[in-house]
Amino acid sequence: MVWHGLWRRRVRSFLTILGIAIGVAAVVVLGAMAEGLAQGYAGIAGDTDLLVMQANVYDITLSALEEELGSRIAQLPGVRNVSGVVVGLVALEKVPYFFINGHDPEGTSIQHFRIVQGGRLMRPGQMLLGRQAATNLEKDIGDTVRLFSRPFFVVGIYETGQLFEDSGAVISLSDAQRILKKSRRVSFFEVRLYNPSEADKAKQLIEDLSPEVSVTKASDLADEQQTVETIRSMAWGISMIAILIGGLGMMNTMIMAVFEQTHEIGVLRALGWRRRRVLGLILGQSVSLSLLGGLFGIGIGLGLTWGVNRTPAIASIAPASLKAALLLQGLVMALILGFIGGIYPAWRAASLRPIEALRYEMGAETGREPTWVLHLSLTLRAVWRRRTRSLLTMIGITIGSALILSLGAITEGSIQQLNAFVSRGGAELVVVQAGVADMGYSVVDERVGRAIAAMPEVAYVSGILWGVSTGEDLPFLFILGIDPADPSLSRYRIVQGRHIVARREVMLGHTAARNLKKKVGDTLILPGGVYRVVGIFETGTAYEDAAGVIALREAQRAFQKRHQVSLYQIKLHNPSQAQTVRDLIESRLGGEVSVSLSATFGNNLADFQNTKAMMNAVFALALIVGGIVVTNTMVMSVMERTREIGTLRALGWRKARVLWMVLSEALVLSGLAGGVGLLAGWGLTLALQSAPDFGAFLTAVYTPQLVGQSLAVALLLGLAGGLYPAWRAAQLQPVEALRYE
Repeated sequence: MVWHGLWRRRVRSFLTILGIAIGVAAVVVLGAMAEGLAQGYAGIAGDTDLLVMQANVYDITLSALEEELGSRIAQLPGVRNVSGVVVGLVALEKVPYFFINGHDPEGTSIQHFRIVQGGRLMRPGQMLLGRQAATNLEKDIGDTVRLFSRPFFVVGIYETGQLFEDSGAVISLSDAQRILKKSRRVSFFEVRLYNPSEADKAKQLIEDLSPEVSVTKASDLADEQQTVETIRSMAWGISMIAILIGGLGMMNTMIMAVFEQTHEIGVLRALGWRRRRVLGLILGQSVSLSLLGGLFGIGIGLGLTWGVNRTPAIASIAPASLKAALLLQGLVMALILGFIGGIYPAWRAASLRPIEALRYEMGAETGREPTWVLHLSLTLRAVWRRRTRSLLTMIGITIGSALILSLGAITEGSIQQLNAFVSRGGAELVVVQAGVADMGYSVVDERVGRAIAAMPEVAYVSGILWGVSTGEDLPFLFILGIDPADPSLSRYRIVQGRHIVARREVMLGHTAARNLKKKVGDTLILPGGVYRVVGIFETGTAYEDAAGVIALREAQRAFQKRHQVSLYQIKLHNPSQAQTVRDLIESRLGGEVSVSLSATFGNNLADFQNTKAMMNAVFALALIVGGIVVTNTMVMSVMERTREIGTLRALGWRKARVLWMVLSEALVLSGLAGGVGLLAGWGLTLALQSAPDFGAFLTAVYTPQLVGQSLAVALLLGLAGGLYPAWRAAQLQPVEALRYE
């Protein structure tokens, strides 16, 4: 009877299976991408015993240590050898995040990369390409790859077995130090021991050498990286949204199944079926649907995983790595959805009294010749008559609409806040390093700043260095390095204390001070040592009010970027010359830097362009899953109202009018859900802004275009989801419809 009930309404069952399948597929592919990233970070360590990196940095790619520290580590007892490695991300035309490894061609660390074609790295200017990178970039032995406008000659193809590494490249340590602006510095040291069992002892000895280092076992690297945790959290969150919407579709389907089988359930109860048996029947249908959806979803997930690993832009930074546990997790979640989605409808079915159930008819409603008032009345009554079903459908649409509004507002707010940050003080132009994959990696030499300041059109130049500090007592703090004598420092309005004037002093934004529970006179441990809080400031810009400001030279020393800044703000004598000066700077500096108008700086950043691409993927997921839920609901509505539609057709309703009646019901549902979604999106944004650590950096801007987009998506869901059921209703013949039971 379980399978008979599902097969009898094949379209409805298929739509339900598809909704759950997409949710499970999201769990599989996003989980696989997070796992692939974690494995990639674990692979960075190769076969070493210990990894030594800079303490309190957000990610290993941002770490920087003095190269001479390696010699001191090598002299410690128990240490067999030490290899310095530089890693970083660069942006290529086809690959926005391309991983670069810098190794000593004669060192032991480069042996991790097994050459499968060509020869080994011999000297600067040469490159080893991972097998997948060679495919992605369509390069072979003898070709050249340009990194920051510098040509590198491909001499070999390597393979490690890790797609993350195989999607990158290896160059000499000196080349990596030069192009990534880490002169005489490395990202980390690989430390190999004579006796790996003495790793804890060696770890302590290395940490005693310098308080500015963090030592971890190679096997623990991935679990200690904030980037990996962030990606895992995002993957889990997006998956849960897809699963939730799919679960709502499941519950909707089972409620309709109970309504449809009410008469049949009454017969079974009259024949002696106990409530427990009826409960098992409905739950069996629900779990069977979810099982099929889970298996189908695993199949879709496997296909998407295959596609992700063949998409260079994604595979280069987050390749998908499947594990059996992940597939099992997707299937278990589907079964849980089936149970949860079916428990209420099953309880409702088991609670039906035989006499009432036998009396139940899904009858038609008749009336006089319809007018537009009656048409509207029928639509609203149809929505209200099945309130539970309508509510579940609206929740599914609301989630998608709210997600679009919230993420869109936060992205727009971040862009505007960044533009306000770089424009503060009246700066017309912003200079960053050209070709960086992310603003966090931008490094501009101070010589560039001096050359720009010497231009007659320039009034003054302000250099800013930024970094991120993390630690047990300081989960996340954005650090700005500014020269205390720089005119731009005056824009930080002090509300308590004073501006920084000396070493080991820090000003905190009022948001950061509140989050860290610090006041003037307190101390704070940051990269580079202990700092005393001398002032609390307020700017009105979320980035700055949640940050700390220290002297530029202090920041350069703390983040190992001596005589370097992250960006330059340029104030001109004549603002109308901004475009001319911009072109002049870029032409003189030969592609070394990228110059933007400060008012549009954020819009042009690769960071936000990639964020928008990710948002579009989330929107597409919400549209697909939400559309399936609406289609499922409207198919149920048409089936339920078959006799009613037959009566209306018999009374003279044309096909177009029937089609519009069903479509209008779908549009009413989606329109109401879109309105609620605006409120839900606003609430979701507030929840994200109240989250610890990163919430303080989030600012939401609700533009009319974004609000309109959110509502349009909701209506589009109603239109797309109602089109097929409306067409199906319009095709019903009056005689067949009136005969329907």
